[in-house]
Amino acid sequence: MPDNELPGFLIIGLIFVIADGQILYRGGRRYLSGPDGADGTGAMARMVVTVFHLVAFGLLALLSVVGPGWSGSTAALVGRLGVFLLLLAVAHGVTIAVLGRRRQDTIAESRYQDREADGSGRPAGDAGTEQTTVTPVPGPSGPPPRVSPDLGSRGPYRA
Repeated sequence: MPDNELPGFLIIGLIFVIADGQILYRGGRRYLSGPDGADGTGAMARMVVTVFHLVAFGLLALLSVVGPGWSGSTAALVGRLGVFLLLLAVAHGVTIAVLGRRRQDTIAESRYQDREADGSGRPAGDAGTEQTTVTPVPGPSGPPPRVSPDLGSRGPYRA
């Protein structure tokens, strides 16, 4: 890459990485907090986004110096940006998967703690209920249902 295209590539790449990192951090912090809005998940989101930044900056640095035949034109710059954006999308997807896995772990852990606090081995909402949840339905009322007639002695319903 010629020296006049290198700063432009790096600046555009840095802007994309920082913007995507902010989106991941803010969305990840809210996503990890869950429906109750519990705090204390900012540290996990910050750690995951820090790893995302390190990987993305490393990819940006590698793409800026590696790759024979990429130098000399604006098309080469656009090509490098395209490859970088594809790799950034992969890094973004992996980060979302890590945040989703962490959220599932948090939900499972909170449910387990609720059961342990209850002491009965059941979820906390089921603590003292021994009633049935469905009322039995009495027999059908009204005329009996109509059934299609048999097709004769050779019908399919004869034994």
